[in-house]
Amino acid sequence: MTLVRPVRARLVTSQWAARVVSPLHDVLTESERRAVLADNPDSYLHVTSDPLALPGTLGDAAADAAQARALRRLLDQGAYRCMPEPSVFVYRMREGGVEHTGVVASVDLEGFTDGRVLGHEGVQPARVESLVRHYERVAMRSEVVALFHRTEPAVTELTARVCEEPALLEFIDAGGVEQSVWRAGREESVALARCLDRHRHYIADGHHRVCAALRSCERDGRPEGSSVLCALYPQDQVLLHAFHRRVRGPVAVRELLDALRPAFVVRPAAGPDVAARSIGLYAAGRWQVLTPREHRTLAGVAGLDVTMLDDRVLRPLLGIQDGDPRLEFLPELRDLEPTIRACKEDGGVLFTLHAPRLNDLISVAERREVMSAKTTYVKPKPRTGIFLQSVSFSRGKAAGVCGC
Repeated sequence: MTLVRPVRARLVTSQWAARVVSPLHDVLTESERRAVLADNPDSYLHVTSDPLALPGTLGDAAADAAQARALRRLLDQGAYRCMPEPSVFVYRMREGGVEHTGVVASVDLEGFTDGRVLGHEGVQPARVESLVRHYERVAMRSEVVALFHRTEPAVTELTARVCEEPALLEFIDAGGVEQSVWRAGREESVALARCLDRHRHYIADGHHRVCAALRSCERDGRPEGSSVLCALYPQDQVLLHAFHRRVRGPVAVRELLDALRPAFVVRPAAGPDVAARSIGLYAAGRWQVLTPREHRTLAGVAGLDVTMLDDRVLRPLLGIQDGDPRLEFLPELRDLEPTIRACKEDGGVLFTLHAPRLNDLISVAERREVMSAKTTYVKPKPRTGIFLQSVSFSRGKAAGVCGC
């Protein structure tokens, strides 16, 4: 079965793009999501926002119906246009002088089970179930899974050739990110799909979306040709950042430090930045750095800093298990000041980490191991609301959307 195929899609129009296109709901804080939903009735966040992530808004059934109505409203108002034939697209994001360029295509779901596409990160069951329910109600997908592959000159050359033509769509989103989309011609679409089909791909971002799509497909009897919308990036277009961890207080800091010292050298630090194989700690108003007394070079998951934090600190010393409500995840790019204030207010602690390398992800994936959820924060983060792809695993419950 062919892995990478041209996608039959709708594309947001130039007139609507800046208002419709939004970040994924899970990269925004609750207050940020609420602000977008209140201020912009056209944001695609009205279609994708997880009702479980916004407690106190609507009941689950009402929220699901609202999502379907939000999509139907955008379609009825002409926010999208159908592409004349299945195509491969080139999608570029430019932010702060950094560009990320990838290929948007349809990737066969079988590839995520037979080893042609490998993941590396665990998932949170409640979030997967919420997405499955969403997929049952809304018949089109716009959330793009980000994959990466080994850099290949042929893919780079073909992508550059497509970008020589005028872009089909250019806009700046609400966050100031410049975005451009090109539709590859029939010849380039076939050539790009064939080149990418030869590669093994790795999930950069979207493990929950993939897991939910697979579960939905399974419930629908595994219809042939089921696929997921993906942005496929060469390895040199992907950047990794860390996810930090906050433990809500109160935490007995003196007892924690005493328990840490047999396994770690604990030294004062100037701030949150740490080198690999160490852990930053903010507790009781002070930054400190934890360096393991025993240095071990291990492969796969065992060699990751987040594993060291989980196995030597969070679980044994603080009793934190998977899904513990005391644990918060923060991408390193986020301003930490609000989190520091929260630690001061409730007596909690914040652990900071160094980002893993892409080769660490590949090592974990090739060994068929699984990292802790929220181990890596990947850039780019493809936006939702640009592309719409119809899907077949809807079990007959989704809002009726026909055509492309």
